[in-house]
Amino acid sequence: MDHSLAPKVNEALLGRWEPVYRSQLHYLVTWSTRGRRPVLKDRHLSMLGEMVARLCDERNIALLEVAAAQDHVHVLFGLRPAQSVASAVRELKGRTGMALLSRFPELRVWLGGNLMWDERYAVETVSPARLPKVQSRLRTLHVPPDQLAEAS
Repeated sequence: MDHSLAPKVNEALLGRWEPVYRSQLHYLVTWSTRGRRPVLKDRHLSMLGEMVARLCDERNIALLEVAAAQDHVHVLFGLRPAQSVASAVRELKGRTGMALLSRFPELRVWLGGNLMWDERYAVETVSPARLPKVQSRLRTLHVPPDQLAEAS
């Protein structure tokens, strides 16, 4: 037995230990604007997509796809088993809602108050085998009809 390795092993264990995750849980989360009002225009949707991507990057959430329409948002992401889907959704909805309302004051008027999103949301788990199909569906779900015509 070689004891010269022991100090290196002990030093490595004194630092912050994080487990290696071999699995990731995938979720499709959908939420809507307050009262399902169709208030999100193209400028809002582009900023929303950027904010969701930035927040997911900050919070170590594996973002796979974002699709949004005038009155709702779909986000497909992966979480480690130690992460909570409720916390991830709370962070995404809270931060994006506050940023959109502060950047675009007209949303406050159109929604009639200080709340951007409806308090409810839907969560669907997605198996690894279904991921490509769900991603494909989200990519084509909210594409304007003129872009669909160009693609065909």
